[in-house]
This record gives sequence, C-alpha cells and structure tokens, in this order.
Amino acid sequence: MTTATRHRKKIGERISYSFVEFAEMVGKERTWVYRQVAKGRIRAITGYGAAMIPASEVQRIFGEVAR
Repeated sequence: MTTATRHRKKIGERISYSFVEFAEMVGKERTWVYRQVAKGRIRAITGYGAAMIPASEVQRIFGEVAR
C-alpha cells in the first residue's frame, strides 16, 4: 500500500493534514502546495504553529476531481 493510498483511506478521520501529507495525497511536491495556498486556490490554517490543510478542504478538492 502506498503512502498516498494510506492517506486517502484516512480522509474524514482527521481534521487537518500537513503540507507534506497533502502533497503526497495529490502526487505533487510540497512546494506546489505552498504555491497553491499563496495563490488562494487551497485554504490553509495558519497562525497556530505549522500550517495545515483542513480535512474539509481535502474533501472539497477530491470532490471536484470526482465530478
């Protein structure tokens, strides 16, 4: 089982994901995630330590892909 597959199975069980975890889920580099957040395409939680991608954002993105 790949890391990305393992993370996909956990969607809904967690409230947020690190930029590295999110990058692995979508098959991109961590810097791609930072660029998407900077452009406003992906919402991130900041100001409380390490920036995180909320699980609701992951569900929104994967929901758009499924359509």
